[in-house]
Amino acid sequence: MSDGPFPRTGPFPGAYSLSYEFIVLKVKTEPPTSLSRAVGLTTANARLLFAPDEEPGARADVVARRLGQAIRLGLLIDGERLPTETQLAAQMGVATVTLREALSTLRERGLVVTRRGRSGGTFVRAPADASEPLRHFGVHELQELGDQRAAISGAAAKLAAERALDEEIRRLEEQVERLAETTGASERRRADTLLTIAIAAAAQSSRLTREEARLRAEVGDLSGLELGDDEHRAIVRDRRALVAAIKGRKPAKARDLAERQVLAETQRLIGLRLRMDGAEEAAASDPEHVLAAVVEDLDQIFTELHALAAEFVGLLEGAPAGIAVEDLAALRPSVFSILERRGDLVSGAGVVVAPGLLADAERWLEWWSTTTPDAKPEPLRVNLDPTAPDFYDYLTTDWFAAPRDTLEPSMSGPFVDHACTNKYAFTLSVPVIAAGEFVGVAATDVLVASLETQVMPALLRLDSPAALTTAEGRVIASNCPSVLSGERLDLGEHPTTRSSSAHPPLDTLVVVDLTP
Repeated sequence: MSDGPFPRTGPFPGAYSLSYEFIVLKVKTEPPTSLSRAVGLTTANARLLFAPDEEPGARADVVARRLGQAIRLGLLIDGERLPTETQLAAQMGVATVTLREALSTLRERGLVVTRRGRSGGTFVRAPADASEPLRHFGVHELQELGDQRAAISGAAAKLAAERALDEEIRRLEEQVERLAETTGASERRRADTLLTIAIAAAAQSSRLTREEARLRAEVGDLSGLELGDDEHRAIVRDRRALVAAIKGRKPAKARDLAERQVLAETQRLIGLRLRMDGAEEAAASDPEHVLAAVVEDLDQIFTELHALAAEFVGLLEGAPAGIAVEDLAALRPSVFSILERRGDLVSGAGVVVAPGLLADAERWLEWWSTTTPDAKPEPLRVNLDPTAPDFYDYLTTDWFAAPRDTLEPSMSGPFVDHACTNKYAFTLSVPVIAAGEFVGVAATDVLVASLETQVMPALLRLDSPAALTTAEGRVIASNCPSVLSGERLDLGEHPTTRSSSAHPPLDTLVVVDLTP
């Protein structure tokens, strides 16, 4: 094996830095034609894409998904011939029959084509509709993916500026020039992907390198979607500046440039995604319609929470001697019904009791959640032991404290529920009052990504850039690519329209006019 783009150097004798060279697979030796190129999927890229893990799904589905990612990333170029089924199955660590099933799936999707004869084989075919995968991403998902990519790319660029050897930097410069010389969309994606991964490798971090590769695979061919020659030249200019910062040993500048490049790409993809939806939305709208699109559904959820609270009160009144944890199981059919009926918005629901209410537990959450709208509800498990380091003190959360202190319904968030589900959500909660005493809350979690889906059509029908926010200016959804969910706007600087609802917490929702 050659030394590849990174030499056999390191802090200790005999140490190897990461190598992401093209290692040619053994393929048929006929002279390459326009549909038969001699490179094949490299060992390094195969190890990145096909590393053994616990990815969910049937094995053949996983193989098909990963090969599809390689095609969409440009690691397998349009017209390129794959190794034989036996060779590729061995490289991916699966049985030949599993690989054959995966290739059949890819043929159905139009991503490979098989030809018979002496010069035949299975060849890569570029996706007919390169924009189709973008439809599977919501705007909030694209934003979160961009946040994660910026964090990884920024850290990798900073460390590369601190750690890379001169020879490694020279290899990065060579990869930038390869990117500059590419012409086709697939070749440009491959060159840019390999440069990004090589920067992470120059940081001397195998974990950052694997994560960079995984995130690039998740983005797939979207990174090059609708890029013309002018845009490509601009990307090359930016990549040169990044490598120059690494070469100049400027870690802070390298991090900033890498993060800015990911942000620009994220905003461009969000713009394309909004344009997709906007093309389907022709009728005019106004801020009131935007608010109505959200409030109507949330009003119904509050109504169902009041019914759940009343059922909880009935349970308490029917047991004058008190209740235990197991008695709360009587509320599960109603909780499950909320999850089933509101699965397009709600990811969790239940009742949370005040301290000392139950006979056998000081605190308790009768809480159930689902990962998908049609998934079976699962109980939430948290540590309620005050002496434990991971004690979950729900008494201090806004969604519990506000109804307790005001005896009024509450809408808290959006926030990342890091203590429980790790999802970005609102919590709607109503107080449960029995015999004049606060005994807990009935509540639901509403995912921001799901709420975005509900409100985005109305936002896109507005004639001006606008955002749906909370009373504090936290952005929930926006029709402007440069204003992303989670950001905080100064509402005093923009015209606003507030909602009205039968449930006062929803009056805090605001549509902000972002017209300059």
